[in-house]
Amino acid sequence: MEFNRKTTGTVTDVKTIWWIKVKLKAVRTSSTDGAAFPHSIRVKYTADGKEYTAKVYIPWRLIPPEVGDEVEVLYSDGRPRLSFINCFGG
Repeated sequence: MEFNRKTTGTVTDVKTIWWIKVKLKAVRTSSTDGAAFPHSIRVKYTADGKEYTAKVYIPWRLIPPEVGDEVEVLYSDGRPRLSFINCFGG
């Protein structure tokens, strides 16, 4: 799949995925001590005059964007529903 078109989307929802816990310490004093959690975000974007929503998972190592932030959305010319959300630039 080639993502050959670009637009800007807006983050509409950010959620912590609490049920996926990454243990960072061998010994913990509580259930969340030394734990990190991934996030899911929803991004609303317009492509070819139609509005779409995409859901993206952010690894626990990265800080997710906040609601209202603008992010780059790459999509295919023929299938704008299939997209790649670039939350971190570059």
